[in-house]
Amino acid sequence: MRGLAAFMVFLFHFILGFMPQRHGQEAAVAIPGGNLLETPFFFLINGHAAVTFFFVLSGFVLSYSYFAKNSNDGLLGSIIKRWPRLFPMALISTLFSWLMIHYGLYTYAETANITKSGWMARFASSSGDFLNATAFDAFMQGFFFSFFKGDFNLNTSLWTMHYEFIGSLLVFGLIPILNGTRANLAWILFTILVLAAFFTNAYMCAFVMGCFLSYYRCQVRSTEGLLPTNKIMLLLSVLLVCIAFGYFEPGYGFYGFVRDISFLNTHSMRVVIHSVAAVILIQVILNYDSVYRLFDGRLGRFLGRCSFSLYVIHVPLMFSFSTYVFLTLLEPIGYRMAVFVTFLASVPILFLVSWLMTLLDEFWCKHVNHTVKRLI
Repeated sequence: MRGLAAFMVFLFHFILGFMPQRHGQEAAVAIPGGNLLETPFFFLINGHAAVTFFFVLSGFVLSYSYFAKNSNDGLLGSIIKRWPRLFPMALISTLFSWLMIHYGLYTYAETANITKSGWMARFASSSGDFLNATAFDAFMQGFFFSFFKGDFNLNTSLWTMHYEFIGSLLVFGLIPILNGTRANLAWILFTILVLAAFFTNAYMCAFVMGCFLSYYRCQVRSTEGLLPTNKIMLLLSVLLVCIAFGYFEPGYGFYGFVRDISFLNTHSMRVVIHSVAAVILIQVILNYDSVYRLFDGRLGRFLGRCSFSLYVIHVPLMFSFSTYVFLTLLEPIGYRMAVFVTFLASVPILFLVSWLMTLLDEFWCKHVNHTVKRLI
C-alpha cells in the first residue's frame, strides 16, 4: 500500500505537470466540469491523501512490534536509527537535483510554457534561490536541513521529511506511555493528542491515529478490528475510503456541498478526513483475507521496497528525463500522444532508478542497524 501511495503521488505530479487542465488543482487552467478534482475519481491521483496515508502507516508500523510484544526493548535503538535510516535517499535526490541544475539538464521551464502548468513552472512550487544553490547546499539540505529545518527547495517532495521525522519521534514517545495502559485511559490520551495536533500541526494527527490503531489491534482487540468482517461492510468501507481520499478543499463538483460547511473546508480538517480514511483502509486490508492477499505477493513487496526511493526521486526524474522525452516527441506526434508516450517511458525508468536506490538504501540500513545494535 505504501508503494501504491508513492505511485499515486507520482501520478498526481505527472498529470499536474503535463495535463493541468485535466488535473483540476490549478483553477486558472482547469477545464470546468472536465477535471478529476471535481469527481470522486480524484482519489486515484490525490497526492495529498497519499502523503497522509504515509504518515498514518508510519505511526502504525513503527509502533506495532512494541505493542505486539508489550515491551519497550529496542526502542532506544529505533530512536537513534531513525534519522540515519532516512537521510541517504533524501541526500541522493538533492545531489541529483543540484547536478541537473548545474549542468542545465532540467527542461521543466520549457515544458511548463507548453503545458501551462504553474506548478511545474515554479519548479514544483519551490521557494528560495534554488538555481544558485551550491553542491554544499544540496548536501546539507538532503543530509540535515530537510529533516531538522524543513528545507526542500531543491526537491519539493522532501517537504514531508520534517513531518515524518518529528512524527516518528512522537510515536516513539507514545509507545512507552501506551504499552500496558488500560483502554479507557488510552482513549482519553488519544482524544487530547488529536485535538492538540489539530490546532497546532494537523499532520501529527495522522501519526497519532496510526499509533493508536496499532495499540488497539495489539492490546485491546487482538483478534478483531474496528470493522465487522462482512461483505456489506467491506463495500461500504471501500466506498467511504474512495470518497474521502478524493476530497481536497474547498470542494468542487461532486464535493461542492463541502464549500458551505465551514468547519470541513480547512486544511486541518482535510488531513483528519484523510487520516480517518487511512485507518479504515488499513483495517480493511488486515481484516479481510481476500483483500490482504491482493497486496501480499511479489508485486506488493516490490512496491513496498521501492516506495521511499520512488517518492523522493520522482520529481527530479520527471523534470529531467520526462520533460526531455516530452519536448523531443511533441512536434513529431503531437501534444496528447507525447504526454502518453512520456508516461509510458517514465514509469520503467522511475522504477529502475528507484530499485537501484532501494538496494543501496537496504545495504546502508543493514549497516546502520548493526552499528547501533553494537553501540547499545
